[in-house]
Amino acid sequence: MEIDDLKNAWVKYDKKLSDNLRFNEELIRKLNMNNTKQELQKPLRYEIFSVIVLFVLIVYVFTSSIRFLDQLQFCIPGFITTGVALVYLAFAFIKIKRFLNIDYYSSPVLKLQRDILTLKKKVLNIRKYELILIPLLVLPILPILFKSIHNINIYNNIKLLVIELIIILGIGYPLTLWINKYFYDRKFANANRILAELDKFENED
Repeated sequence: MEIDDLKNAWVKYDKKLSDNLRFNEELIRKLNMNNTKQELQKPLRYEIFSVIVLFVLIVYVFTSSIRFLDQLQFCIPGFITTGVALVYLAFAFIKIKRFLNIDYYSSPVLKLQRDILTLKKKVLNIRKYELILIPLLVLPILPILFKSIHNINIYNNIKLLVIELIIILGIGYPLTLWINKYFYDRKFANANRILAELDKFENED
């Protein structure tokens, strides 16, 4: 075999090897991006579920409040609950929009890391207000729910009102904290870990 033939064979082999390396690198990148996206799908699905629940709650409480419009002790708490629920609904839409705006495949790794960090900060900021608003959502909803569902005037039984409030808040706060830890903190941590590994791989390359 002549020298030129050897050179040509080597060039073809080198090109094929380079193409395979680029293909493998792109495959690894896509797999990592897919894994990153999958990690953040759970909080996104939770927000979508929250929108559905909040919408049903708002419609039910608002219509119940209209029914008892002549009884201010029931309709006013109902309207307060509706207002607070609308705030929660707005928060959910803000978070959903932020999740959907993340470009997992076209963005460089560093930009994607910054986008996820920005999203995390936004979620943490909203979380503070959601935790503060829990009593304003729970306390006013009890009179209208007991009246509309059981036809019970809970104002006549303050002890029952206090017990229900303690139970709901006692469950609501820990449940909210658990949801935030499982659906958000852990998923953000996993996404950042995957991106850090990909960034390390690309830098080594």
